[in-house]
Amino acid sequence: MRTQILTALVAGFLAIGVSIASAETKPLKVFILAGQSNMEGHAEIRTFDYIGRDPLTAPLLKEMRNPDGTPRVCDRVWMSYLTGPYDGSANGEGLGKLTAGFGERGNQPTKIGRKIGPEFTFGIYMEKELKEPILIIKTAWGGRSLNTEFRPPSAGQYKLPKEVQDQWDKHPQGAHGIPKIEDRKKWQDDKEAASGVFYRMMIEHVQKVLADPKRVCPEYDQKVGFELAGFVWLQGFNDLVDGQTYPNGNYEEYSRLLSHFIRDVRKDLSAPKMPFVIGVLGVDGEKNVNFRKAMAAPAEMPEFKGNVIAVDTAPFWDYDIAAAQPKQGEYDNLVSTAHALKADGDLDRDWKWENYWKPIGKPLPEERTWRFMTIDPTQKKDKLERYEDRRFRDIALPAGAENWYMSDFDDSQWTAGKAPIGKGTWKHSGIKVDKFPSAWGTGEFLLMRTTFDVEELNYDSYRISILARQGFHVYLNGQKIHTYIWWADNPRYRSIVLEEEQIQYLKKGTNVLAVYANDQYDLNSPEHYGAIDAQIEGITKADREKLDLALEEVLSTEDREILKGASNGGYHYWGSAKIFAQMGKAFAEALLPLQN
Repeated sequence: MRTQILTALVAGFLAIGVSIASAETKPLKVFILAGQSNMEGHAEIRTFDYIGRDPLTAPLLKEMRNPDGTPRVCDRVWMSYLTGPYDGSANGEGLGKLTAGFGERGNQPTKIGRKIGPEFTFGIYMEKELKEPILIIKTAWGGRSLNTEFRPPSAGQYKLPKEVQDQWDKHPQGAHGIPKIEDRKKWQDDKEAASGVFYRMMIEHVQKVLADPKRVCPEYDQKVGFELAGFVWLQGFNDLVDGQTYPNGNYEEYSRLLSHFIRDVRKDLSAPKMPFVIGVLGVDGEKNVNFRKAMAAPAEMPEFKGNVIAVDTAPFWDYDIAAAQPKQGEYDNLVSTAHALKADGDLDRDWKWENYWKPIGKPLPEERTWRFMTIDPTQKKDKLERYEDRRFRDIALPAGAENWYMSDFDDSQWTAGKAPIGKGTWKHSGIKVDKFPSAWGTGEFLLMRTTFDVEELNYDSYRISILARQGFHVYLNGQKIHTYIWWADNPRYRSIVLEEEQIQYLKKGTNVLAVYANDQYDLNSPEHYGAIDAQIEGITKADREKLDLALEEVLSTEDREILKGASNGGYHYWGSAKIFAQMGKAFAEALLPLQN
């Protein structure tokens, strides 16, 4: 009896040994993930908590985190991630064990980031089910189309659809985005030059990694080799919105291109039966029906039956976030607006949100005298062509004006007047601003200063309230407290909340507020126009609480909680880790049954 037991134990250990040996001799599983910005992944780690709010996805969060709440590191999944700027000019390879941070990386492609794409849960679930070493090769760049940058070699030259070509033929002088006839050869040449560039980058990087897998995956055994176990394609937004390539919502060409893409990838990687997952674009949920059908169509072709699978990502679209986002937009517009204007350009004193913040100092802003002067650039390097639309820049100031913003500067010879100071007519968003108390003058740039006296600094928060057409610098008591270098097209007083480092320059007694700004040239005429006004305002803690309570009407507490699950725009699936985590798992589940 004892001999029988020992024999059974030895046989059992031998069986275990054979099992382990066979597992160790399996080829390394290699999965390729490719696409554009959604494959990069824009879900910030800070959105992870939102996954746990939904009982259906809460188990995902447990897989993604360690017991202490930190993102999980997969011990047997290694990453090679090629990405970079949209033009691919500064590509870099990120390497390491799979964890959070292999999402979109901006201009630092080799550094671990703060975002995830579908690769995170894809690798987690592959590791969990396969229980063997895994190598993921990911290549992704934002803003790339299948019809051009990812164009597969066998698809042929890019050609305009007949109905688009007919429109071009009707407009030899060009119109509405149609190039002039003399420019069309260059257009075609540029298109040809861009065609397939990112396809080749993708293939070349995969081939580079597979030439020496051990460089990326230390557990790779050269004697056993590797297996190309699957390819996941998540792309489509640039094609979805390309009405030139796909006029009238006809996306059959995308199906054709994707079929060529699958064939070419398999051919170029010498993997004729490599399983292929099409991540069908789910931006906007169940909308974009024609495009989603076109994306999924290759999976139904006889030649691809059984090893090309379309995974619809529309079911993962978050309608709660989608409903809350417009409210966030309205809320952001309100809190970034200090004072609203009526259609005629006058202040709207009846605006619902007008009276929570209070002006700081005496006299009141509308009673203050400003001293101002205008200048034109004198140095060649500071000059611009007359009709260049974005004009804000720093220029060399005339002698004697270098320290114009300092408290002790003598501005007694400057023009005196009330704000807003301006010229011309500023029309935008249905509002006409042309009632300027003080004329701007003829110079392109404005220097303006005013003083106000403060008795007490008894507010809890402070802000700049500023009306401006383009960029500006704001100085308080000789210190720059804010810079804005872009357009400020919306005619309203913007709210710029100050931090402690800026507030420290506000003092009891006399304060000097100074602004540097420029006007705007009308691109269709020689006229130029602008308007500038600025003031410092404060709010008490009590009024802040009242304002926050009132703003609940616009964006509720529940909406705010929901929006913690989003970190980006809708076409990036709201930058929601909940969505990307579900996608990654779904892609893994589609490929798992096809593993040997």
